[in-house]
This record gives sequence, C-alpha cells and structure tokens, in this order.
Amino acid sequence: MVTTDRMLAAEVRGLKELQRELRAADPELARQLQQVNKRLVESVADEARSAAGASVSTRSKASIRPQASAREARVSAGGVRVPEFYGQEFGGGRRPRTRQFPPHRGRQGYFLWPTVRRRLRTASEEWADIFDEIFKSAPA
Repeated sequence: MVTTDRMLAAEVRGLKELQRELRAADPELARQLQQVNKRLVESVADEARSAAGASVSTRSKASIRPQASAREARVSAGGVRVPEFYGQEFGGGRRPRTRQFPPHRGRQGYFLWPTVRRRLRTASEEWADIFDEIFKSAPA
C-alpha cells in the first residue's frame, strides 16, 4: 500500500503487463479487465455513500463516484460544483464559514476516507475474486 498526503492506494502487481497481454490477445478481454476494476470501486463508492449520515447533503453523497480503466480504479468526490463535500467529510468549526460542519478531524474523514482505508485491507483479495468471477464467465 502506498500512502501520501492526498492518496491511499493498493497496487495490483503485474496489472499493467496483464492489461497489455489481454489487449494483444483480444481487445474485449481488456474491457473485461476494466469491468473488474469498476466493480471493485463501485462497491467502495456505494459503501461510502451508505456510511454518510443523514446530515450529509444528497449532493455530497452523489459526488462520490467510481472511476475505472483497465489499469487503475479510483473513487473521487467533491469538486468545484460540490464544495460542501470537503467540510462534510473532514469537518470544520473554527472559522465562521465552517461552523455548519462537524468538528474538524484532520485527514481522518467521516465517511469516505474511513471506508477507503478499511477496504484497502482486503482490496487485493476482492479484486482477485471479481477477476475470477468475470473471467470464468467470459467466452473462450
């Protein structure tokens, strides 16, 4: 697992090479690899939306979205159109303009980041299970 100030990540070793070989064999297989990644991050995003309490705005919950390609998968949230997401996820309270949010928790977060941290522990196993499921059902 790689940890920086802005990102938590789990790396599937050999994914780049696998994607290259699958694409060379059949482009449809590379698309199926993208589906493996997408299913994993969709479940993480769904869990994070569920973990967000009733005090979290519908817009903030809707901004939690999965993104996947054949080589990577990520969950993103917030953005320019949903600036309240960051206050709802990380808190506020010290400045007058942030007093509507729960107490500041630093980088811990309230719903998205705790979900991502918890799911990273089992991400490799979940990815492998989804991979087996999708590629076992793939036509030969």
